[in-house]
Amino acid sequence: MSASRPIPPARVSRERDEAVAHADLAALRRRIAALERHPAALDKAVAGSRAGRPWPLGIDALDGALPEGGLAPDGLHEAAGASAADGPAAAAFLAALLARHTRSGERGPVLVCQSRGGTARFGRLHGPGWRDLGLEPADLLILRARREKDVPWAMEEGLRCGALAAVLAEAEGIPFVVSRRLAHAAAEGATPALLLRHDELGPASAAQTRWRVTALPGRADPFDEGAPGLPRWRLALVRARGGRPMTRDVEWNRETGDFRTAAALADRPATPRASASAGEIPRRARALGSGG
Repeated sequence: MSASRPIPPARVSRERDEAVAHADLAALRRRIAALERHPAALDKAVAGSRAGRPWPLGIDALDGALPEGGLAPDGLHEAAGASAADGPAAAAFLAALLARHTRSGERGPVLVCQSRGGTARFGRLHGPGWRDLGLEPADLLILRARREKDVPWAMEEGLRCGALAAVLAEAEGIPFVVSRRLAHAAAEGATPALLLRHDELGPASAAQTRWRVTALPGRADPFDEGAPGLPRWRLALVRARGGRPMTRDVEWNRETGDFRTAAALADRPATPRASASAGEIPRRARALGSGG
């Protein structure tokens, strides 16, 4: 039996180099195809990542507690209600953050991820209510997952694509390793991830900021005492990577898209009821039939 002829070393090296070149070419083609599908990602690569611009709340005390004077626009930010009844307030706070983000020029589609359990808790998003917070319903891409565990997967895919203005989602709770994947995906896609949690912030998380939100009584509308006033929340920044904890009572102005520190209830100016009392007397008299 004759021994097989050995392969020359030069041929082995040439074939290895050709295999590496083929793999590099295939990877380059996949990258180009991804950029062609998502031109926004190409724009970010050319113009520079928006990760360098902090995303301020507009209240000095809160922004001063955050690194770089604002939220990281390429990070994971979590919020939860201080109690189950405060869940809608936490959701409204995240929507307000998103409104400030879009007003700063970061317009584009927003991926909203909900599970069936999430819609059962607080219902589906309501377009007019979304607009009332200063956002545009036409920008929403709503994904309703069948299972709770599919929500983080959808978030991760949306964050990595680089073509979205933001990703907003709600979940009962997520493990630390999942939060770390979401934080990495947000950084990779230079896209903010806003997560509403229903476990009161539960276990540890890789989120850059974590907020606990409490609903507060709103101030009466200055033009109509029977109308709802501006929403008020107590914001407790319980964790900020590179920052410090802070608590502030704030008011959200949906018309201007601004937060401002809420005055204490005891310090609120009196309503114009007293000045109008003289004019109310004849009206009351006529209503009782005593005018003549």
